Amino acid sequence: MLKCITFDGDASTLNALMGYFEKLDKALADVHEVLHREQTEQPVFVREGSKIIRLRREDILFLEGYGDYVKIHRTVGKPLLSQVSLKRFEENLADGLFCRVHRSYIVSLSHISYIERKRIRIGDELIPISDSYLPALMGRLALQE
Repeated sequence: MLKCITFDGDASTLNALMGYFEKLDKALADVHEVLHREQTEQPVFVREGSKIIRLRREDILFLEGYGDYVKIHRTVGKPLLSQVSLKRFEENLADGLFCRVHRSYIVSLSHISYIERKRIRIGDELIPISDSYLPALMGRLALQE
């Protein structure tokens, strides 16, 4: 059995309340946008030999692990070789823009051209996706089906 709910209050009170919620929703969206922008614009500092190089996160295509070294492939310029583990990079880049797809690879989600047969195309490179990291990658992608 359904019970009918009636509103006996003033319509102007309801309109004022709705206006308040709309302003609150817009303010929360603005705060979220500012936090996201600060997080993505935060640079990454990488030591290569005796130099410390500043990288923007959006300039990183993918990271390739070589034991205790990481090769950083960038949008512009030669790749950098840094003596930091891939695990350490994964901890520092855990912001939603990057995803580990293989024991030896972390990719930038915004630079993926396509994914086919457990391989990712970024620029001219094909990067393998291992079975253990595939569910995490699929969960991070916003698929339009």
